[in-house]
Amino acid sequence: MPLLKLTRINKGGDVYLNSEHIRFIEIEGRSSTVNMGPGNVYSVEETPEVISNKLEEMETLRILNALLSSDILPKKG
Repeated sequence: MPLLKLTRINKGGDVYLNSEHIRFIEIEGRSSTVNMGPGNVYSVEETPEVISNKLEEMETLRILNALLSSDILPKKG
């Protein structure tokens, strides 16, 4: 369950969201709204593309780390 760090607009500061609970992301003007279910909505500075790229990078690193720790891939160095 990777946590995604985003920057809140309304209350300022960072928010860490469980990436597995994100239902959808929509654009509202210059901000994005991350919907995680009824009553669980966050307005953030990041665009849907940035959020998607962060999620993709996290998942790729999780898979790579799992492969390296299982000795399926040779370790560099």
